[in-house]
Amino acid sequence: MVGREKPDLEVLQAALAARARLRQWAQSAELLDLLHAAAAKGWLEALARPVTVEELAGISGVPAERASRVVEVLLAAGVVRETGDVAPSFVLAEEFASLQAGPSGVRTDIALDAVDAARDRVRSALSPRTPDDWREDALVVARDWGMRPSDASRALFGMAYAEIPEYRDRLAAGGPLLDVGSGVGGALLSTLTAYPELRAVGIERAGDVVEELRERAEAAGVASRLEIRHIDAREFDDEAVHGVCYWAQAFFPSHTRKATLATILRALAPGGLLLVQELAPSADDSTSARLSASLDALVADCRGVPPVVSAEDLAEELRAGGFTGVEVVPTPLGRLVLGRRGR
Repeated sequence: MVGREKPDLEVLQAALAARARLRQWAQSAELLDLLHAAAAKGWLEALARPVTVEELAGISGVPAERASRVVEVLLAAGVVRETGDVAPSFVLAEEFASLQAGPSGVRTDIALDAVDAARDRVRSALSPRTPDDWREDALVVARDWGMRPSDASRALFGMAYAEIPEYRDRLAAGGPLLDVGSGVGGALLSTLTAYPELRAVGIERAGDVVEELRERAEAAGVASRLEIRHIDAREFDDEAVHGVCYWAQAFFPSHTRKATLATILRALAPGGLLLVQELAPSADDSTSARLSASLDALVADCRGVPPVVSAEDLAEELRAGGFTGVEVVPTPLGRLVLGRRGR
């Protein structure tokens, strides 16, 4: 009897362990849903200053006991902190306060939209791919990557350019810069506002993204120095014009990369420079880090783009595309790869 019951007990214990893991995973989704609700009810805006549980309850029309439980979750997650006031009050933690304020375009609503888009992609992982499925969340992804030009963003990109003075000096001299895969102009507009003599051509294939890029260029005061082409990069037909190029390679599907590089090589003037960035996963080899990297790779694949291309692979890709003097350059923003068109 005991011999027959033991396997059944082991199966039950294994099932309970799996259920516990599912519940653990679900808590992250529940926390995201709670943040959505807090944003929708005005809590995150209110928490920009110290506020009591009773005030939060009044904002959303829920009992103070329920509001207190919500605050307890937000405290445990590090979203809010308790102030030192006599009456118990709460305020957004420093990181989340910065995200909520969004001075450079990195904002809570944009970050939550990007998370939701990634979750939608995972839900479609076992569905057949359609030719234009990249359009589905192109604007959401572009906004998530597209910080607005500011002193902070210019300083951030300036740290990278300082490590590649040859590229930086050509930007300062006016370029012209070819920006392939501009998105809403995070790097492009920050660079244009940093170098007053610079002129640029931006290439972007998503219509809604192009529309927002135009609006942001006008707001940044650089529209007169930026020509935006609403085309697939493979259709770009400039020849031997541009002194420098930045290629947002991480957003280009595998089947387009060879032709895109050929277009860039043709568009660069002799001796022109191409810059690409490695978007590598964390070096952390913990179980959670491996899971995160695997999920990121799945989302990328569902969008039709390569999950990760290392700096070494990027360098080899540039060499195979006809670029010379290719080198990997470590910078405070990660590793960049620089290639040259021969003279």
